[in-house]
Amino acid sequence: MVDRFQFIAPTELAAMADLQLLARTVVAGMAGGVHRSARTGSAAEFAQYRTYTQGDDPRFVDWRLYGRSDRLYVRQFREETNLRCTILLDCSASMDYGSGAIDKFRYAQMLVACLATLATQQRDEVGFAAFGAELEVYIPGRARADHLHRLLAAMANVQPCGGTDTEGVLRFVGDVLPARGMIVLVSDLLHPIDNVLRQLRTLRARRHDVLVLQISDRAEREFPFERAVTLRDAEEPRELFAVPSAVRAQYLANRDNHFAEVRRACLAAEIDIEEFSCDEPLDRALQRFLFRRLHALLSSSRRSA
Repeated sequence: MVDRFQFIAPTELAAMADLQLLARTVVAGMAGGVHRSARTGSAAEFAQYRTYTQGDDPRFVDWRLYGRSDRLYVRQFREETNLRCTILLDCSASMDYGSGAIDKFRYAQMLVACLATLATQQRDEVGFAAFGAELEVYIPGRARADHLHRLLAAMANVQPCGGTDTEGVLRFVGDVLPARGMIVLVSDLLHPIDNVLRQLRTLRARRHDVLVLQISDRAEREFPFERAVTLRDAEEPRELFAVPSAVRAQYLANRDNHFAEVRRACLAAEIDIEEFSCDEPLDRALQRFLFRRLHALLSSSRRSA
């Protein structure tokens, strides 16, 4: 068992403003990433062509092939063919809540920064999208050395506000991304889920590896309030006066049913889903998640061998 005191407390992470430094601190010493690396050969070893997408480096376009086919193709090399990973960050107003040292949005930012850093260490192409009621930021995946800094700088400038259109951003990435990539959705999932699940299944049908990382807060899970409160909807102009002792049981049952439905649907579609709690040290949660991912991938490989 790993001594719990070696992990970084959320209060310490909350004091670190630099996302890149924070991510390097959290992932230091972690072995592996969110997928098994298949990288072999040198960086100059040609692997394949793929269709050009907006944001690709023009230096790798095969212009002779364009002259023959009138279509743009990009040369890929063995080191570049590991994975195209796109991380989607929910920036809706419901993420701007926290009962502890770190709110959900800040925790999600830190998690995305760590995942992007791990993917970059594996020389994967990392893309990023931030969304609320509409798409706020979209950065196509690249594997260039300066790309991670650009991605983290863009993420640091995003603030949570407005409503949520998770279905729309999933449809968008499904339209613009080539098949067989990895798509990571980071969200609190506190919205109607049927259409979202439909889009997640569509992405799986296109052979994407889809991960859903749910961000939660302790107060949302336990509803620890004692005095009468006025609850305000973060994304709609609605208020509800409630006596906690009278509504706690129904609230918790509704919440449990919602996320049980999400989990069942994800597992049925072979979509990996994991809950991250804002009060848990991020490095411990990330290590547990990566260990489980690696175990699942190895088990899958043994079954298919």
